[in-house]
Amino acid sequence: MFKQRDAQRSLFEAQCWPTRVPSDSFHARLSHVSDMLFPDGDLAGMYSPDQGRPCLPPGLLCGILLLRFFDNVSDSEAVQRVAFDL
Repeated sequence: MFKQRDAQRSLFEAQCWPTRVPSDSFHARLSHVSDMLFPDGDLAGMYSPDQGRPCLPPGLLCGILLLRFFDNVSDSEAVQRVAFDL
């Protein structure tokens, strides 16, 4: 089942909070443009509308894959990093 990212942001995702990630870093830039680079609707055709469990949004998974290659880490390390960062 296809699932899109929720457009509603939480208080902790607001841009007014100070961050330790430099605004000119790859990670900060990716967070600002990931919705445009990886629209969830682009991959909707790969998911069954009536079978299976709801998935993670495909745009989120594309971003994780890109970060995995950028940071040169394994799949399991990428999963651990995402779980920690969330």
